Amino acid sequence: MPPLITSQRLALRPHQPSDAAFMVALNSDPLVVKYTGDVALQDVEEAGPIIAALQRQFVERRLGRLVTLHKTSGERLGWCGFKWHDDAQAVDLGFRFFRAHWNQGYATEASVACLRWLAEHTDIRRVIAHAMPVNVGSVRVLQKVGFEAVGGVLHDGFQRFELK
Repeated sequence: MPPLITSQRLALRPHQPSDAAFMVALNSDPLVVKYTGDVALQDVEEAGPIIAALQRQFVERRLGRLVTLHKTSGERLGWCGFKWHDDAQAVDLGFRFFRAHWNQGYATEASVACLRWLAEHTDIRRVIAHAMPVNVGSVRVLQKVGFEAVGGVLHDGFQRFELK
């Protein structure tokens, strides 16, 4: 499948069934999921319904969480993209990367590319994000790409951010 979004180093594409092992590997690292509220996936069978839901959202809304690949090597680095929230009438920007790829600017680069694509290809203007304040890496990425914290910390430990 060709990438939907590209940047200097990255190519982002919708999830495919063949990404199940990637999803399990990404979500089995306790440090990767530590601040997400998610639990580790046990096997590729558990990843199937998640990938199907991501594919459905992409078909229905033409946006979603996208597998983020290194443009040169094709290596799956993680994912970045949007999730529609009916209650907020907004999209939520999220990202998750393998620990080996932290602190290399991939989350920032992918987020900027996704936000640019959203502005150029949709009429969606309300973008939110959620991060636990103790997750300083994710908070820093959100601030770098133009988000500001709004309101207090929510009951589940997450802070809401809105794109300025």
